[in-house]
Amino acid sequence: MNRLELRSFLINNNTNEAPDWNVIKELYHPKTIEVNGQEVYLFNLSFDSSINPVEDSIVIWQQLPTAFVPMHIHHYIEMIYVYQGECTVDIEKREIPLTEGGIIIIDKNIPHTVKDISATDIVIDIKLKQDFLSSGFLSRFTNKSIISQFLIESLINKRNANNYLSFPLESRSNVVGIMDQIMCEYFDKDFCSNDMINAYLFILLTELIRHSNRKTSHHDHTTQNGMMVFDFLKYIEDHYKECSLTEMAAYFRYHPNYISAVLKKATGKSFKELLQIQRLNKAAQYLSNTDLPIPDIAEEVGYSSVSFFYKKFNEVFDQTPKAYRENQD
Repeated sequence: MNRLELRSFLINNNTNEAPDWNVIKELYHPKTIEVNGQEVYLFNLSFDSSINPVEDSIVIWQQLPTAFVPMHIHHYIEMIYVYQGECTVDIEKREIPLTEGGIIIIDKNIPHTVKDISATDIVIDIKLKQDFLSSGFLSRFTNKSIISQFLIESLINKRNANNYLSFPLESRSNVVGIMDQIMCEYFDKDFCSNDMINAYLFILLTELIRHSNRKTSHHDHTTQNGMMVFDFLKYIEDHYKECSLTEMAAYFRYHPNYISAVLKKATGKSFKELLQIQRLNKAAQYLSNTDLPIPDIAEEVGYSSVSFFYKKFNEVFDQTPKAYRENQD
């Protein structure tokens, strides 16, 4: 299936009659529970178009205009994507409009439903049984960079605060092509389609993090403090080996206390902590990708004392540099 065939498939499918909600209730007897004073259905089964249960770790469903989906929760993450048109997502009594190209990722056990779908709207629902937004999974994106870590931690904190992540993307964004590839693989499965879908999901989340970065940077440039955070972090990344707060302050022509305060407020970490993390991340890269002796690596990333390097590495990675290198094999 190519993108033109996908579009034809989705448009044709949108005219189908949705499964009858009363039939689903009669067959599967979904339970109701009370969440924050609101009665909601507990949906932990995924279905195909014939309302047969599907056990796949990733399930993609086209939500039809004629479908009735009550307020519900489930024990997995749900991603809603507007392929065409628009819709409204109701999350815990908050209405979030989505337009073409937009994505919303809803956390586990959060009451929600999708409404206001017209005959010309095409809304795609992706159920992710694996938590693709866990700190463990997202750590794959860091590339041993304190800027990446800062962005990902910000994303996780936003998820924890809101119980969802909304990306009001445009129909011309890179996400559209990635989503098309995911759906082509899913609706027309071929050799290694599941592996391809997982790979595209990784690319998709990378693009969403980039979007979050661009949006945050644009928003933060409205204040002087916010504008400088990424510049400060970039300086530490580039000069981690011999970086000092005094030299950094002289470079940016700010008082050292001001730089410390901006970094602490934005990241929750002090200058020394950020410098330490960057040095140790670089050391981890050397351990993973080279055969350099550990004392040489310690010196290369800015440590004059090998014993101090061992101590700090163990604090951050909960293992010795030697064990870390062995575990990469």
